[in-house]
Amino acid sequence: MKRNEIIVAVVIAVIGLLLPWIIGSVWLTVLSVFFYYAILAISWNIIFGYAGEFSYGHVAFPAIGGYMSALLAEHAGLSPFLGLLVGGLAAGLMGILIGLMILRVRGFYLCLVTWAFAEVVNVVIKAEEQITGGSGGFVAPPFIEGGQSDLYGYFIGLALMLFTFIVSVFLYHSRWGLSLFAIRDDMDAAESMGIWTNFWKVFGFAFGCALAGVAGAFYAHFFTIVDPSIGGLDEMGKVCLIVIIGGVGTVFGPLIGSFFVVIVSELIRGWVAGLSLFIFAIVMILAVRFVRGGFMEVIQVLSPRLKDKYLALVRKSP
Repeated sequence: MKRNEIIVAVVIAVIGLLLPWIIGSVWLTVLSVFFYYAILAISWNIIFGYAGEFSYGHVAFPAIGGYMSALLAEHAGLSPFLGLLVGGLAAGLMGILIGLMILRVRGFYLCLVTWAFAEVVNVVIKAEEQITGGSGGFVAPPFIEGGQSDLYGYFIGLALMLFTFIVSVFLYHSRWGLSLFAIRDDMDAAESMGIWTNFWKVFGFAFGCALAGVAGAFYAHFFTIVDPSIGGLDEMGKVCLIVIIGGVGTVFGPLIGSFFVVIVSELIRGWVAGLSLFIFAIVMILAVRFVRGGFMEVIQVLSPRLKDKYLALVRKSP
């Protein structure tokens, strides 16, 4: 990890630990939603931003992880903490199977195949009402019973988000990440250089799916319910929006995009709630047209100028 990445992780950890004693319970829930979307966005960014695989069915994997953890907690007495691991493993294994099926599929066809898979998962969840609860959802136990369950769930979400962020940073700077970036930029050239492209494509896809499964399990046990909406295509659109306006293929982009979308959604919920998707769609169109690197591109452009102004100010001071 580089110095700025360590600083960001430490700052998030410190602020995250202090905020519950400053803000109300409503904003505690809002920040927990932010943790969920941040984990989900980071996981999709690994698949699309690192490996260059446009999966439009990524939201099927938090649904798989969430339902797996909730069902095992209800019928087998599995601890929700172990449910995070089981949900991640279930989503990761399914990611391996889907990844092996789409090895020869690229571009638009990859988008179609993954979208079809997400629709299949959604239909199965709604149809198997006796097992999954159907459209009404399935009740899951909280991480810790009692009046402070939301507070403990918040800290668990903070820890999971930081863990996911740190893992994505290490992957970004590792040889594994370099292989994924090579496949993203030019798969044929990567294969000619001796990179085992089939393995790394499946690895990138399955790894992102596993992290999404953990996000789904966290969602299920924090909100004590998991329903088919977690795997809806509107959720997929929100994930795409988060990563695109934050910065595709960057380590900070998913965090910035998640924070922006979740906080702005909460702020405008009372007066233009029905127009929130319209507003965010306009923001995404503008970002794609004028600032393709999202907020991270804006920060990179502004940071040298701010640094120069700061140095000039320091030189002028006595």
